[in-house]
Amino acid sequence: MANLCNVDGLVVPEAEARIPVLDRGFLFGDSIYEVVRTHGEVPFGWAEHWRRLQHSAAALRLRLDLDERTVARRVAATLAAAAHGDSYVRLVVTRGVGSAPNIDLAYAPGPPRWLVFVRALQDRAGAPVRLAFVDRLRVDRRALDPATKSGNYLNNVLALAEAKDRGADDCLMCNGDGFVTEASTSNVFARLDGVWCTPPLSAGILAGVTRALLLDFLPSIGERAEPRDLRPDDLRRADAIFLSSTLRDIAPVTQLDGRALPEPAGGPWLPRLLPPFREFLARRRRDQDEPAWRRLTAGG
Repeated sequence: MANLCNVDGLVVPEAEARIPVLDRGFLFGDSIYEVVRTHGEVPFGWAEHWRRLQHSAAALRLRLDLDERTVARRVAATLAAAAHGDSYVRLVVTRGVGSAPNIDLAYAPGPPRWLVFVRALQDRAGAPVRLAFVDRLRVDRRALDPATKSGNYLNNVLALAEAKDRGADDCLMCNGDGFVTEASTSNVFARLDGVWCTPPLSAGILAGVTRALLLDFLPSIGERAEPRDLRPDDLRRADAIFLSSTLRDIAPVTQLDGRALPEPAGGPWLPRLLPPFREFLARRRRDQDEPAWRRLTAGG
């Protein structure tokens, strides 16, 4: 059960994977990525993750030179070689090797470099989280839109470090207007006056795959849900808070800024959400992900 990496089509142990020092992903964070989890050897939500990768590439003026089927077959081959069962998959595309260590795109002849990391999944679904608001602001959409999932991650790295300095597990960042955005790698939902609220995309957040699924799922079980601009004080008066992400699914928040929530571990609401949400995800895997993945990788 080794950690494997597929580098431009060649599968090697992760510790032996190499890229040139002039790769722009290494030099400048000039790259994009997606993280998916698998059930067996089938990635969950592959279609949404692939579309988001394309969106990120367009935002960075990065021309993808491989089609979806080719990339999916590389992912499938790496999963098969790793034989972990449920896996963590990280797909990274850099702009490739530059002709000089210069940020100008004129020094980036390409082609892009494609990497697929596969590791055994460390399941974090449902694990409780302590959050803290940090002083560091989320990068403004006009500077580098957080909807672009790029390899430039220092904003999140430093915000998470600040939260851990305060004894929390994860951070919450605000934007320049004082509205809540997201955690370091997760979206956030808060229950306010009977409604599950999550910051809108316009606040400057990643368009989370699990977030979008929850906005469809919650009304199906009689829960109200909507994107809404939120201030930190809104979260401080919330009945319950949870994080959502590909690796976390739903993670209840037990503390905010060192203070226990009124209803720790999500109170009476999260036990009502988790079992049906997991059933919803299982149906989605069976009815959509598994057939689509088989078609995409057939003959590969």
